[in-house]
Amino acid sequence: MHTPRFIETATPLHVGSFDPAVSLTEDLPKEVDADILLLGCGDVRNILYTIFVERGLPERKLDFTACDVDEYVIARNVLLLTILLDNEEAVSLRQTWHIYYDLYLENHDVLLVENQAKKLYELSQSLQTWQASPYGTTLRFCDEKTLLLVHDIWAKYAQQARWRDPGADRDRWALFRDRLRDAKTKQSHARQATRQSVSRSCAPLAMQMANDLLSLTEEHWELGVSGNPRTASQEIPNPIFAVPLTTLSELKYPTNPLLGFHLAVAQAELTELSPLYLEQQDSGSLQDRHRLFEMAFLQFRNWAEAFVEAAPRTTVRFTASECFAFCYTLRYNSKTGETCAHHYRGKHGFDVLRLADSEYGVNGSAPRRFDAVDASAFSRHVSILDLLVSAGPLLKDTASSTLYTACRHHMNNPGNFEELLHGHSTTISLLLGLVPAEYWTNAKAVSTADQVLTAWAGDQETPETKDAVLWSRTAWRQSKHMVGCPSLPSLHAEVLDLVNLLFGVYSTTLSKIPVSEDIPVLPHEPIAIAALMHSICDRAGVDSAQVWDNFLLRIKNDASTKDTALRLLGALTMHSPTLNYQLSSGFAIAEAESTTVPAFRKWSTILDTLAITMVVPPELWKRLIRFPAQAGPGRGSPIEIIGRLRFHTPDASPTADEDSLYHETHFSFGTVEKRGSPDQDDFTIYVREDEAGWNGTSPMVISYHVPTEYVRARYSPATICFSSLRLAYDRTILGNDTELAGWAHEAPLHDEEHVFITKYQPGKVGRGITEGMLRSIRDSTGSAQDISPPETSLTADFGPSGDIVSITGRLNITSADARQMLSDKIPLRLKQVSPFTIDIIFVPPKRDLLRIPLTFPAPVLQDGSKSRIARKSCYIEITAPLAEPSAHPAILETYLLHAINNPSPQQPPSTVNIPHINLDALPILSLSDKGRIRFMTTLTSLMFSTRERRLREAQASASSRKAVSSARLDFKESLFTIFMLSSGLQGGETGLFALTRGSEGIHMLLFVSAIRLDGAHGGVVLDAAVLPFTKKLIASGELAEFLILLRTLECCTLTVGEEELALWKRALPALAERCRTWSHNGEAGCEYYEKGRVPVSLADGDQVLCKCGQGKLPDTFVSLPEWETAAKYATRVAISPLYASALVEELIEPGLAKEVAEEMTGRKLAVKRCRNCGKAETEEGVKLKKCLRCLEVLYCSAQCQKRDWAKHRMECEESEVYSKE
Repeated sequence: MHTPRFIETATPLHVGSFDPAVSLTEDLPKEVDADILLLGCGDVRNILYTIFVERGLPERKLDFTACDVDEYVIARNVLLLTILLDNEEAVSLRQTWHIYYDLYLENHDVLLVENQAKKLYELSQSLQTWQASPYGTTLRFCDEKTLLLVHDIWAKYAQQARWRDPGADRDRWALFRDRLRDAKTKQSHARQATRQSVSRSCAPLAMQMANDLLSLTEEHWELGVSGNPRTASQEIPNPIFAVPLTTLSELKYPTNPLLGFHLAVAQAELTELSPLYLEQQDSGSLQDRHRLFEMAFLQFRNWAEAFVEAAPRTTVRFTASECFAFCYTLRYNSKTGETCAHHYRGKHGFDVLRLADSEYGVNGSAPRRFDAVDASAFSRHVSILDLLVSAGPLLKDTASSTLYTACRHHMNNPGNFEELLHGHSTTISLLLGLVPAEYWTNAKAVSTADQVLTAWAGDQETPETKDAVLWSRTAWRQSKHMVGCPSLPSLHAEVLDLVNLLFGVYSTTLSKIPVSEDIPVLPHEPIAIAALMHSICDRAGVDSAQVWDNFLLRIKNDASTKDTALRLLGALTMHSPTLNYQLSSGFAIAEAESTTVPAFRKWSTILDTLAITMVVPPELWKRLIRFPAQAGPGRGSPIEIIGRLRFHTPDASPTADEDSLYHETHFSFGTVEKRGSPDQDDFTIYVREDEAGWNGTSPMVISYHVPTEYVRARYSPATICFSSLRLAYDRTILGNDTELAGWAHEAPLHDEEHVFITKYQPGKVGRGITEGMLRSIRDSTGSAQDISPPETSLTADFGPSGDIVSITGRLNITSADARQMLSDKIPLRLKQVSPFTIDIIFVPPKRDLLRIPLTFPAPVLQDGSKSRIARKSCYIEITAPLAEPSAHPAILETYLLHAINNPSPQQPPSTVNIPHINLDALPILSLSDKGRIRFMTTLTSLMFSTRERRLREAQASASSRKAVSSARLDFKESLFTIFMLSSGLQGGETGLFALTRGSEGIHMLLFVSAIRLDGAHGGVVLDAAVLPFTKKLIASGELAEFLILLRTLECCTLTVGEEELALWKRALPALAERCRTWSHNGEAGCEYYEKGRVPVSLADGDQVLCKCGQGKLPDTFVSLPEWETAAKYATRVAISPLYASALVEELIEPGLAKEVAEEMTGRKLAVKRCRNCGKAETEEGVKLKKCLRCLEVLYCSAQCQKRDWAKHRMECEESEVYSKE
């Protein structure tokens, strides 16, 4: 649909992945039932880990819908989960591990596969028999065809498992070994795994562990087993992998299952009572390589046990279908109740996706909208923009609903947000109403430090020449909820502005220089830009027909795009909202003179599009999979299939407008059977498909839609129908060999033996539902809209570059009091109260001020804004410039850790950009050996971006710190201090911290119980409790004794400014929400619901957090005198280092990254640095001086020494040098 049809001649088979498991509910409020969609689900690690993270938290129902185009993935996953649900004592979890992950098995393991496959085969005769089975409540299927496909695969597993006799069946294993050898040979030249590749799986200790893990990854690729090296008896091919690999699949690198787990805990020193503590870990009885396996297996055991426990409240649904097809079918089903949207199930084959009536019919309970949509794996292969358009509407209308994608960042191109959506990210995301949370906040609690440092470890390249790439998981949220205004109207735009925007996207996606004379390489299909147009026009309230017509005129008349546009005109016009191809005189189609009347002209009903289906003889298409020896085996080479129509005489070359291209093709292998006569309305064709596919000898059948008007007007005996097939090849290997690059098969359009013209493509009874069709369905079936003018309207103002530069908000005054004030010409003033809201304030004499908020869908600037007051018409307009995070960091200074209040007790507050975690499940670091936790210094110091490091230097050199103040930077400085002191790495060791402002006394206390390893997010987290002081609490006297005793304890006092203190208060609700194990109680008077805001108040002495979480702490949380009294008012929080976003700015200068990496690997002696600001003595103009008392710590200036004294005084002891004197 939305991505080019680069088809693999062999389906990729992925056993491992460089992506460790993540929780799919990490951004969702706890205890609220959640529906989750996985697009390109792969294996079940994310599902199992998500369920494990829920262990011990308030119970809720989880409903997963797992979509993957490969039915072998589904069959493998269901087999594993059924073995776990059986929970038989005779079956060990180690057996289960080997069955799921290893390419070779022992005899008893193969027997288990055979028995389980036979059982599943018997239970999967139909959806009814499956639903009645012991697994039918927990494991379900979205459609009957998926069940049929896995039913057949399980039969093949059982058949393959019978061939397990090393003596008699060894010859049967030869093909499996050949396929493995082919895969290794083919991928040897392309595989470039590095320490950085495996870094996320062992973060935050990748610098210490990456070499071992990389070695194990290579070993598993060669041997096919995990744990101990393969034994002589462990040589039988695993049926789970042998079946697909001996048919149409190709093994892909990596295969190491350990990469899916969080392995840093295997290297870290833990306390004896810590989760994930291996008894052999400290005894040294486990070698490094085996320790990694044992840690991964321990996590697998925990996840499996959690799944079995949670099964009664868990549902996992499966569908073997192409992800875009499934998204559009779900959306169509949600709007109409229909279970078929006329999309093919897979990338090839003419099987139409039809959802099961029992699941998605009138009485079906399967979810159609979701709290979370995870497309992070799928988005590596498709356009993020296409995902936002097609999958974004599947999100529920709640503050926490999230769509996940994977994003690539180049270190030498920081702040590359605009590139995500083809150079117009800010504008498009605002028009779509979806924004990445980390972009606006410029903050995230997920570290990329290990990716950065391992990219430079052992690398001889210079910062100027190296292009290090970082991968991160980006969470997209609905902008109206991000700004805290669920009723916010959509952003309106003008027709010509949207035309210019679409042209900009077209220029970067569809208008490309051809690689051959007449076939352009397109990274997208025409339908993708049409879908974008329909989506933004619908939201912006603009006539899509006007936008599309003007857009087509623009690309046709623009010299830079005209040539490609003319060839794509047929494909583009098929998506016209009016389905009118005679758009203007410039697009008039000159009719060809012909006495031949095509059969379809005799139909009583002729649709706007026709389906053309071509048959390509096998001797022709088989040329395509020939490959030169140096390129490796041809199986799996991606191929693009393009449909073409040429209208010309045989002895003349076609002009651009006589040659039309259609990239939205579908194909299969088999024979075509006619049903009816070509001149009758009911004429259809059926393709009897050959399961052998690329390995068979059947003809290739290619089908695509074309505009009826193109064929009707130009049909003649000379009209040629083409199918162009082209390899997605590497020119460095194939050079310019056009015979290998691609070829075209042609046939006259009137050739009724090889070319068929029908109303719809084979197997369909309608044209596939598109974005435009879905949007029109909503308009035609929706309820009558209120014709009264809205109270607020928002209009996007575009600049010369084609992007939004400002937003005009219009507030229609409806309040009688405010209308009277306007009439009385009462003066007004504006005040920006948040990055998104500007208050309009009426200032009447001798009366209270009247405030009316105007909320924008993005951060804006009051400075530079323009206002218009229409006192007679009673409206006020404010035109405010957009505030981009990279250009205007000050306006978003305090928008760091945000929690969104939801009005309903059924929807607790939502965090924006900090993931939820289960603290009790995270391993606890031992702090006894400072050398083992030294990594935390680097990890936390990388909180400061390049810009913030410069700001620190400016503060250090400024005479007044206020002159270069930054509440965000101060907040990070305090975080750094807390981490360093609680770990004892700098400035002594204490877990008690007091936040004070000037001479006002203590505003809150922080009690750090433990430092835990957070492998899923590549970092560490403080398990702490916060006790904010209120006037009421102090006046009660309950804490009097505790506060007196506090003076005798070693406590670090953090002096904060007014803005930093407010930032802490804003952050506390998010820090508490992310780790709570309790539920909010609206009936008992939760202050969040009563006051309608989070936090409760920012005023001095007022309550900050609700009382629901007070006293809900583990036993023996901290050991302090009178702690029982104080604990009643303390709330548990999880504090992580906060990093800047690579979407906004440079995280670390490449030169500094290389220097730090070299120091950590020992390739370079550690550079002496200033203890406070980090300046190196090697930098120009820097001269470090020792602390005169201890003679150990170095500073670059007196200011730095003064600012570091709060930490250093706790460890500073007089040097022995003075005593000797």
